[in-house]
Amino acid sequence: MKNKVLSILLSAAVAFGLWLYVITVVSPESEKVYYDIPVVLQNKDILTERGLMLVGETPKVTLTLKSDRVTLNNLNEANINVIVNLANIEKPGTHPLTYTISYPGNVPPNSVSVQSSSTDMIELTVTNRSYKNVPLVIVPKKDANGMDTSVPDGYITDLKNAQLTVLKGIDLVEISSVEVSGPESVVEQIHQAVIQVDLTGQTGILAREYQYVLCNSAGEPVNVEKVTTNVGKVNLLLRIQRVKEIALKVEIIHGGGTSDKNVTVDPVKIQVAGSASVLDKLDALTVGTVNLNEMTENAVLKFPITLPAGVENLTGVEEVTAVVKFGDLQTRTFNITEFNLQNIPEGLNVTLITKALQVTVRGPADQINAMTEESLQVNVNAATATLGSAKDFAAAIII
Repeated sequence: MKNKVLSILLSAAVAFGLWLYVITVVSPESEKVYYDIPVVLQNKDILTERGLMLVGETPKVTLTLKSDRVTLNNLNEANINVIVNLANIEKPGTHPLTYTISYPGNVPPNSVSVQSSSTDMIELTVTNRSYKNVPLVIVPKKDANGMDTSVPDGYITDLKNAQLTVLKGIDLVEISSVEVSGPESVVEQIHQAVIQVDLTGQTGILAREYQYVLCNSAGEPVNVEKVTTNVGKVNLLLRIQRVKEIALKVEIIHGGGTSDKNVTVDPVKIQVAGSASVLDKLDALTVGTVNLNEMTENAVLKFPITLPAGVENLTGVEEVTAVVKFGDLQTRTFNITEFNLQNIPEGLNVTLITKALQVTVRGPADQINAMTEESLQVNVNAATATLGSAKDFAAAIII
């Protein structure tokens, strides 16, 4: 049994020796095909400096190499380099370029010869590199039926005040556009960076990170395989606001026969937007006061609409107009010279310095025309009089 094992080992050794002899002495050289070797491009930065860039796929090369078997077995598609130098490309177009082949450091270049190759030239297409800033645009995402998603009834999206930010270092920086660069023919098609937001059932504040899509003017995605941008994903902060109609009121102080009909207010309602917590408590807003007691002529008064913090006026009207018209009411001025002194302190003698008082009254024309000075009684309250003093006293006018 032992002799049989030794015989087998000896036979194997002899066979290996014969094989080694054949490949190193009898047939030292052989050929081998290496498929789809990637092309290494040198000086790509020079193209960028010249405002150029490569488009299309860079071709691969298949080589048939001749050398001794040991060397060929040490070579593979990963350690063979097909090198193309781009330094001489100065303008757009299709450029056929020569290439060089390099081998691993343990393989002398003169120990390998090229028997054939799939191509003698590497053909590259170069175009102008274009730069452009395009706006970030927020649009509702489509649902399964192709319809825009929307917030619930009674709410709106505050797109005008949406915040878009990106992280730079440790800071969030607000942005409104994206810089794109790439082949001139492709960049010309890009008009917007679209962020699609699913608004279904959204209320309150929406804060998420989104990936934008580069689109043409119709909102259709553009093939941007060779396009680069200056920012990646974008952070969106979007407020979903409640919408409500509130009444606008002007407080009216009556007198002299006036009524609410003497004052016309416009507008009487506006539509506002804000958080639900604030709008739940806001049904009406008083913008000012019209004191008809102090007015004698028709007038047009303006009152600014000042809303609580966080509430937006969607109507666009910034003030309320109150038109005062007295209509058939008439005014008349009387010169009163008779006064009734009342509540004179005991022991004092009070003398009025004022000898006449002009009183203007307003009311229906028939009643005003029927009045005389005697129709008016002026009562002067002297309760605050003191010895030797001169002061103003309150007077009550009774019709």
